[in-house]
Amino acid sequence: TLMNSTEVTQFIFLGLTNDPELQVPLFVIFTLIYLTTLIGNLGMIVLILLDSRLHTPMYIFLSNLSLVDFGYSSAVTPKVMAGLLVGDKVISYNACAAQMFFFAAFVTVECYLLASMAYDRYAAVCKPLHYTTAMTTSMCARLVIGSYVCGFLNASIHIGDTFTLSFCDSNLVRHFFCDFPAVVVLSCSDRHIAELVLICVGSFNIFFALLVILISYAFIFITVLKMHSSAGYQKALSTCASHLMAVSIFYGTIIFMYLQPSSSHSMDTDKMASMFYTMIIPMLNPVVYSLRNKEVKRALMKVVSEAKLSLGLTFDDSQITLMGNRTEVTQFILLGLTNAPGLQVPLFTMFTLIYLIIIVGNLGMIVLILLDSRLHTPMYFFLSNLSLVDFGYSSAVTPKVMAGLLVGDKVISYNACAAQMFFFVAFATVENFLLASMAYDRFAAVCKPLHYTTTMTTSMCARLAIGSYVCGFLNAAFHVGDIFSLFFCKSNIVHHFFCDVPAVMALSCSDKHISEVLLVFMSGFNVFFALLVILISYLFIFITILKVHSAQGHQKALSTCASHLTTVSIFYGTVIFMYLQPSSSHSMDTDKMASMFYSMIIPMLNPVVYSLRNKEVKSAFKKIFEKANFSMGLGV
Repeated sequence: TLMNSTEVTQFIFLGLTNDPELQVPLFVIFTLIYLTTLIGNLGMIVLILLDSRLHTPMYIFLSNLSLVDFGYSSAVTPKVMAGLLVGDKVISYNACAAQMFFFAAFVTVECYLLASMAYDRYAAVCKPLHYTTAMTTSMCARLVIGSYVCGFLNASIHIGDTFTLSFCDSNLVRHFFCDFPAVVVLSCSDRHIAELVLICVGSFNIFFALLVILISYAFIFITVLKMHSSAGYQKALSTCASHLMAVSIFYGTIIFMYLQPSSSHSMDTDKMASMFYTMIIPMLNPVVYSLRNKEVKRALMKVVSEAKLSLGLTFDDSQITLMGNRTEVTQFILLGLTNAPGLQVPLFTMFTLIYLIIIVGNLGMIVLILLDSRLHTPMYFFLSNLSLVDFGYSSAVTPKVMAGLLVGDKVISYNACAAQMFFFVAFATVENFLLASMAYDRFAAVCKPLHYTTTMTTSMCARLAIGSYVCGFLNAAFHVGDIFSLFFCKSNIVHHFFCDVPAVMALSCSDKHISEVLLVFMSGFNVFFALLVILISYLFIFITILKVHSAQGHQKALSTCASHLTTVSIFYGTVIFMYLQPSSSHSMDTDKMASMFYSMIIPMLNPVVYSLRNKEVKSAFKKIFEKANFSMGLGV
């Protein structure tokens, strides 16, 4: 299977047409469509974020729908445009898998989001008095997260199913992107199971979501029939009309495309159908759902008028007001972990031991890697940087906590608070991207062992490490600049044991809505981008492991990944819990416990989890220890 699958290393798209006269007109059309998609969907997201009146369940789903439309359109359209403009119709094996993954993921997410929106309309029309209790923030979050989880799981199943097949004949994809039927048909192995999985899983996703939509609209229809007011009729029907229109187009093309066996596929017909849900629907959805809505128009006019007003203001008075408000708070008081006097000394002792282990473990790991030339490999290069970062962000927090426990020094100056926040955010973000780099390194080692030395060169490792530090420090500068441009004119008591972003932001007496939105989106981008790299890397690792017939090979690959996955789970679990929620839903006492994991416990565990269980590290440590004993013996 490995020999057959490696015979095809790239695919060639036949595209929409080979007629030279149509290339430029089609390029212009698709460029205009894609620009409209970008402006419409991203503009809708920004508008919903900026206007607090649009922070309702309906617009939560609409903003996610816009994000998903932008996502799956961007997975396809730019490559189509490149093919039309410069004739670049070649796509690598891995790039094809990635395109297929993102497209399938976002399409499935949209499938479930449409069902969630139907349920939301049911609650609004049929249960208006209970709407606020039925569609709570928690319920909306569960529906949205569930949609994304189902989407990415579905994509993982299909990618794993498709790319375990052998591709040893033609590599001509009779489509304009890597769609499942178009790629599966090229396989030279038995694809009956793959087709069956595609139909079964696809059918379940589509018909389950359709069932929710149909049941919701059945109850809506019954409720509308019971109404005696013509205004009520009109309002209910106008609310549902746009949703039903988009549902019909979306599900119609999906059912036509995927719920038929590949033997009955006509690729030319499928290309036309595919254009609807890859380019046309993402362009139309902002218009169909939102731009015809009075609330959205009102929000757009408000944003435009505010922008004009802010541009017309002079800066002298605003700067004086800003400085006047900011100078009212010159220091902050950290409440710490506990005020119980009986716990101060035991906690101080515990944190001192933890910090000593962090120092010895991480700095010792750096020294060990520097001294032993056998550890001068990409894996240990990233480990040494991870150790440095763990030491860095733990040192930004732990000494101040220890001082507070020992001598009661819980006061921190305005500038010191900003500095602590800066270094903590910077190093935590660097670790985020280093974990992604390490996942890519493991992918290269497991999936491309023969090309590992040419893939993970010194230059590549340096670029990944430097990129991680640049992203980390830029992110920290952005957040600290944003937080400390707010006004602090009331309480200066920080309900935390260090100057964390949500804890300090909560003290501001100015409108912090924009800051919260920026925090969620910047953190969301950093976390989910890195997580996406990790998930894709492990997806390919898992596929490779399935192809390995040696039990020893299985064990070696899994043992290599286990420690990384453990730390990734703890690190990202606490980060997502902490930062990807609005400050109104924060419980500072709960956050303190979560913060202890990634500010103290993770930096202490990482040297053990990643390295001290490693035979190469143990061997290097023994070698250094023996050299030290030998030199001491010579001195005597």
